[in-house]
Amino acid sequence: MFNKEKHVNIEINEAKCVHCSLCANICPGEYLILDNNSIKANEKSLFGCIQCGNCMMVCPNSCIKITGESISESDVFDLSQDLPSFDEVNSLFLKRRSIRKFKKQELEQEIIEKILQAASTAPVSIPPSETKILVISGFDKVQELADQLVKRFDKLLKIMNPFVLGLFRPFMGKSKYKIFKEFVITLLKTIIEERKKGKDILFYNAPAVLLFYGTEMNLDKEDQIIASTYASIAAEAFGLGTCIIGSVVPGFDEKLKQKYGILKGETLVTAFVLGYPDQKFNRGIKRKFNSIQYY
Repeated sequence: MFNKEKHVNIEINEAKCVHCSLCANICPGEYLILDNNSIKANEKSLFGCIQCGNCMMVCPNSCIKITGESISESDVFDLSQDLPSFDEVNSLFLKRRSIRKFKKQELEQEIIEKILQAASTAPVSIPPSETKILVISGFDKVQELADQLVKRFDKLLKIMNPFVLGLFRPFMGKSKYKIFKEFVITLLKTIIEERKKGKDILFYNAPAVLLFYGTEMNLDKEDQIIASTYASIAAEAFGLGTCIIGSVVPGFDEKLKQKYGILKGETLVTAFVLGYPDQKFNRGIKRKFNSIQYY
């Protein structure tokens, strides 16, 4: 398993260890085991140490130190045992709306950093996280990116003409062809036309854009999507608004990736705008899943 190739060093303080086996019992990779009344590393473990930190977090006497690719003893802290009520958490969820009008107010870097710290707690497939984040902060920088994307959209439209789109229809399938023909092309045309009129319907004049990406080799897109969701919810706690911008991903070509320090072999997954909302909602609305089944 690839995790075995990632540097990790585990130290166990035998003098403090009471051999309670809590660390071995919670280790998801079964890398730590109790052998002859001593905690040892199981080299036959399929995954090896995945650097989740569970052993350090559960140990009652802080006997374990792990140093790895993205974890160290200094990352561990005491947890508060107090939990917000369900109603408090649900209230935060209910208040979230997609915001498309923002105040002309820049975002404080301290707040962005706190939002990203909260997002870093998002569950990942197998630690360490491969998620990377690009923060475009400041009205001028956001509009610079918007200009570059609109130019890219203009080039894409010239390629995605009806004739070329028709040629690709057998390979795309009926549903994807319909989405491109009736939605994607119309959306890109509208973004370009409104841009010429001085109207930003790509980023809605937001003061910041957050882009989530990762390496293609270890890419579990769910990691980036979940992290961005955590970030958007955390933003609500600061009275900020967000809106996912799906058109960013197809417009981010290799030239743009190079400009913004995204390496070859890294793929953009999702993005959202962030800022102080210039609209206020006095009521919420109930949302429903398409279907819920119990067996």
